[in-house]
Formats: sequence, structure tokens, C-alpha cells
Amino acid sequence: MPLPPQPTPPAIVSSAPSEPDAESALLEAYDWGSPLPPTPNLKGTAALEYQWLRAAATFDPVLGQPTNPFATGRGRSEAEALRRLFKAPQGQIGTALKAVSLHESGTALALWRWGQVQVRNGRFDPTLRRAWEDRLLGAGPALTRGYALRHALCWTLAEQDEARLSGLRTAAGATSEENLKGFQRLFGLLGGPMPVLRLWTLPGLDYRDLRLDQLGGARTWICPLEDGPLPELPTGTNWIIPSASGSLGERDASLSEPLMKEGQALAERLRMAGRAAFFAPSRTAFESLGLVWFPILIELDGKGDIRVIHMGDAAPQRP
Repeated sequence: MPLPPQPTPPAIVSSAPSEPDAESALLEAYDWGSPLPPTPNLKGTAALEYQWLRAAATFDPVLGQPTNPFATGRGRSEAEALRRLFKAPQGQIGTALKAVSLHESGTALALWRWGQVQVRNGRFDPTLRRAWEDRLLGAGPALTRGYALRHALCWTLAEQDEARLSGLRTAAGATSEENLKGFQRLFGLLGGPMPVLRLWTLPGLDYRDLRLDQLGGARTWICPLEDGPLPELPTGTNWIIPSASGSLGERDASLSEPLMKEGQALAERLRMAGRAAFFAPSRTAFESLGLVWFPILIELDGKGDIRVIHMGDAAPQRP
């Protein structure tokens, strides 16, 4: 979950795009979580490649696999290799993964979506997870390469694997240097105290400058409040709720009117549930530390120093 807010996605124009334009429009919609655009009027191989990409974006990665639209040729061979991977026994996944080529964007997207489920379900050990990440880093559209880099960096931080971080810097190239710098900053926090954050109490809405060890627990869950029931927090876990806009200056001491309304709405939900948390209205404060993907779970050691940071793809789905 990236830091909010995000700009309004551009409107999708329904026309007769070229194959690259049609692919880009579908991937952009997938990335935003928007409805996919209507299927364009493509012919021949281009139509099959788009059909495969759309199948990759819509199949159920837990229970199914994308339907192969190719009757012959390289596309069919590639799609069938991917489908064999999805059905492979645990001991054969590594070999089957190596057999999948990524000429088609649909193959890369399907591999990304399926692999995410395997990681969450514990089916990939670290070696297999890194092999899956590396396959996606090496080929496919920019979207899935970016997803794979984010995933790899989050796990590298959680595992505190500096050798892997160095390897990812080489593989990612100069275009990802800013992301890599952020993770390098986070590596620098490990083993030391968390810098002071300016937080507002919930439901009281009083601001305080606090380190994580001053919150009164060994674990801090940083995650926006979503619709539905409030998450259950284990004993010793504090909850910081980032603002949806994050527009406050890092050292500002008063909330603007929109942020005050946001904080009051959060306070009311927490008050009704008999719960407490902290409101973080500054996105800059998180970005300056490298904390850019939610959820984030930070665990402290007995001295109050940071022991481990689970961020984004490497964070648990629940606190």
C-alpha cells in the first residue's frame, strides 16, 4: 500500500489504440485498481497478446490460472509453461520457474500475481522467492519490474540482507536509485532509536513529539484506517494512522482545517470503539525516513532500539 494521496488517474479514452497503447492502458488501469478498459479492436497476434494480458489481470491467482488464447507458436508455448508452473508440485517449482520465458507482458503479470499469493501463503522459501523476484526483474513490462523491485527491497529490509541490497542496486540500475536510497536510510535505522515523530493522539487530538520507544510497547503498526471493523492489535502494539492527504509540514504544530476534520473523523471512530491510536498528518516525515509503503510493522528490542522493519510486501496483512 503506497503512501496516500495519489493523483486522480487519467480518464481512459475509448478509441482504437495501437497494441502498445492498449497494453499501456490496461496496465495503468490495473495499477490504479480501476476498471479495465474495453477490449480494443486489434487483429491477429496483437489481439491474442492483449487477450492473454487481460486474462493475466483478471484470473483468480488463488484458485485458477489464465486461459491460454494462443493456438500455436511461441505464445502458446510460453503460456503453457506458465500454466505448468502453477500446477507444479512443491519440489518442482524452481525448475518450472526457470522454464517460463517472459516475452509476453501477460506472462509477467500472471507470474507476479501468482507469486504474491505463494509468498503470502508461505509456499516460497527465501531462495525460491528471490528466484521469482529475479525473473520478474529481468524481463516484462516496467510495471511488473517495478513491482518485483519493491517486493525484493521490502524483503531485503525485513531480512536485513545487505548483500541482496547491493545486488538489487546493480540489477535495478540508475532509474531506481531514489528507491534504493530510501531503503539504505532504513538500513541505517536498524539497531538504533527511531527518530522523533510529531503525532496527534486519538481520540484526544493533542500533538506530541515522540520516539516509538516512548509509545509504551515493543511493536508499532503504521497503517491507514480502512472501512470495516478496526484491526485487532496484539498486546504491546501501538497503532499510528497516517493521514490520507499527508499534507502537514513535518514540524507544523497545528492542523489545517481539512486535516482537523480528518483527525476528528478518526477520533470519533476510535472513541466509539473504545480504542486509542496516533494520527500522523505529515507524509514528509515518513518519506524522509524511507517509510513509503504501508502497512509497516516496526519491532523494538529490549533497549527500545529498532530490531526489524517489515514494510509493504514484507509486512503481515494484520498487525
